[in-house]
Amino acid sequence: MIKKILLKNFLAHAETEIELGPGMTVLTGPNNSGKSSVVEALRCIATNPLPKHFIRHGAKQARVELEMDDGVRVAWIRKKATAWYEVLRPGEEEWEVYAKFGRNTPEDILNILRLNLVPLEGGKSLDVHIGNQRNPIFLLDQPSSVAAQFFASSSEASHLLAMQTELKNRVRAAKREKKFQQQKLDEIRTELDELQNLPDVNLELEVARELKGQMDVLDKEIPVVEGILQRKGELENYKASLGAREKELAELQEAPELFSSAPLERAVSGMQSLRSQGQNLKAKSESLGGLQAPPELFPEQQLESYLARHNQLYFAEKKQNDRRKILEPLTSPPQLEDISALSTTISNVSRNHVVRERILSRAAILEPLNEPPELHDLSGLMQVMNNLSASRKAQTDAQARLTELEQSEAEFDQRIETRLTEIGNCPLCGGDLDAQKLIGEESHES
Repeated sequence: MIKKILLKNFLAHAETEIELGPGMTVLTGPNNSGKSSVVEALRCIATNPLPKHFIRHGAKQARVELEMDDGVRVAWIRKKATAWYEVLRPGEEEWEVYAKFGRNTPEDILNILRLNLVPLEGGKSLDVHIGNQRNPIFLLDQPSSVAAQFFASSSEASHLLAMQTELKNRVRAAKREKKFQQQKLDEIRTELDELQNLPDVNLELEVARELKGQMDVLDKEIPVVEGILQRKGELENYKASLGAREKELAELQEAPELFSSAPLERAVSGMQSLRSQGQNLKAKSESLGGLQAPPELFPEQQLESYLARHNQLYFAEKKQNDRRKILEPLTSPPQLEDISALSTTISNVSRNHVVRERILSRAAILEPLNEPPELHDLSGLMQVMNNLSASRKAQTDAQARLTELEQSEAEFDQRIETRLTEIGNCPLCGGDLDAQKLIGEESHES
């Protein structure tokens, strides 16, 4: 059966899609609206007629496509000089093309469409599927001989009987479907009758929902109540134990006056402070212990004596040079009559020679000596040494003080232990009195 007709650029149809319903489909409309073109399109795809003016004005080709009820799609394409078929079967992506098949429609296309012509004697054929607009139903306008030939055709008679059988089957199936739908309708009516009490059910449902909400609240409150009851039982047990303890303690005498712990607390606090100071001084001593001894100073007195001797030799040599410059201009010997002056000059020359020899010997002695080093500013080093001495003295004093405090602590511990031994048990709880627990082991460890 044909399920859908698609026309594109065919006569008056630019692009038309007609979906056929089950049973009979009737096309209505004014004249020249394209109703006859639909019938002509069916005739073209079934018989592949000679080229006519099927192509819409301005288009290059016309296309008639049918979609069958089994999902197969068949298309007939007409150009001016050629025509071909295309088939797209379910599950396939590409169209199968039928071309160069001559004048007759391909057998595969006829098997799909099932719009075959009924052959008659004499090479004629009769179209029992598609009728012309101006002609009545087939055989009514034909001679009796054509009707006799048609009904004499066994194949077409069986075809008509098959069509009649198919129609009867469809009518029978439609009646069964109608009966089934009627039964369904009766069942639905029965269910609707049963739902007449729905408002009462809704009211009961609302009451049930309220009860469910109250139950949820109780479910949340019950664990709290159980916890309170459990706590109450624990408190009652604790109360009973306290009552028994009270009876036991009622026979005890009053507790003696406790020893005043204020002096002990001050002593312990002072000991902790001294321990902290001792640790700080010990850390400072360890940090200063790595310093090396100060270097020995250069002997300044010896250096001063060397410098004084060097200055004497320098000035003596300078004086000798000055005298030499004075005597150099004298080229002629002095007159004999000036003997005193000559003797004075000779004595001065000899004396200068001796001085020069001494200067040269001293220069030879001082030559290996290096230049005197620059004196270092020792004020900072002296201050560090003074601080180091003060720190060492403070460390010694602190160590002595720490020893005294340790002795005092030992004496206090002994006195506390003796006092606790005299007291015996704790007057409050009746437990053993331990001096280490009372004083605190952490204070001893620190």
